[in-house]
Amino acid sequence: MSSLRDVAAAAGVSRMTVSNVINGHHHKVSPATITRVRQAIKDLEYVPDAQARSLAANRSRMIGLVVHHPDERRGLLENPHDAILVGAVERAVTAAGYSLITASSADVVGTARTVGSWRTDGLIVYGSVADEINELERTQARPLVFLDNYSREQRVNVVGVDDHQGGMAAGQHLIELGHRRLAFAGPLGATDGVVARRLAGLRAAVADEPGVHIVQVLPADHEPRSAARVVDQFRSGRDAPTAVVAASDVLATEIVGELLDRGVDVPGLVSVLGFDDTAVCRWMRPQLTSIAQDIPAKGAAAVELLVRLIEDGGTGTAVHAPPRLPMSLVRRQSTAPPRV
Repeated sequence: MSSLRDVAAAAGVSRMTVSNVINGHHHKVSPATITRVRQAIKDLEYVPDAQARSLAANRSRMIGLVVHHPDERRGLLENPHDAILVGAVERAVTAAGYSLITASSADVVGTARTVGSWRTDGLIVYGSVADEINELERTQARPLVFLDNYSREQRVNVVGVDDHQGGMAAGQHLIELGHRRLAFAGPLGATDGVVARRLAGLRAAVADEPGVHIVQVLPADHEPRSAARVVDQFRSGRDAPTAVVAASDVLATEIVGELLDRGVDVPGLVSVLGFDDTAVCRWMRPQLTSIAQDIPAKGAAAVELLVRLIEDGGTGTAVHAPPRLPMSLVRRQSTAPPRV
């Protein structure tokens, strides 16, 4: 088994330099030396003693990930977006030299308090709403980074995508195809969250287009029969929409299935568009048009920001959250010009 001394000899540096690299004291080491030490660690398959590292740095080298999971009847990672995101966070945490503790619950504040009691160095919170920010900050002395939160507080460290821009891209695509009657479906509970921003973007795209209307906004989640109720509602009206924007790929997939089961041609009679561009878009037939986001980049950016906050340690160094990541249209077979 390799030792710290072996790594230092292989890299041609002192043991203190190796220790600085391992413990994240990168301001004390040049980038070239960091690269050389990391290569020696990899070549020698050296595994640092976690307890010794924690004592030396006065840190646990653990990061907590709190995931809002309101329905225990469904699997935590049943949604492909969430599975990709948690995997990306785990990989980025490991690459940064930390360990990840993941916990999920409908009670984000209580779960964050529990995870924080495990002496984590910082927390990433996914699925919280803006109103929970103050309570989370009040109960946590550690650095916090929020994923996909729309708090208006400037001090809050948030990483996310530009959902409003994504909604606009969805609307512009359907308008360019010639659709004039649109519907939106999604969980509409939060007044200023991801779904609300996507709907607001769609409305903005429609606002300046004469003769184009969002004829229905339909509440829908991933409960059994939710997609069926959506289809029942928008197929029953006189001014039925010719295109439906779903707040997620999962919901869009379920809506397409309901339409096809009823003999409704997609996209011939109804175009359907989703959000996130997960793998299910390519697996289904017709393949699903979707508004894509770079989920791995979002998870990695959250970890990078949190590690910078941890290693800043309150020294006054300016640490700024990155701008929201862009979204983009990926056109496939589920959208087409409406039949006249």
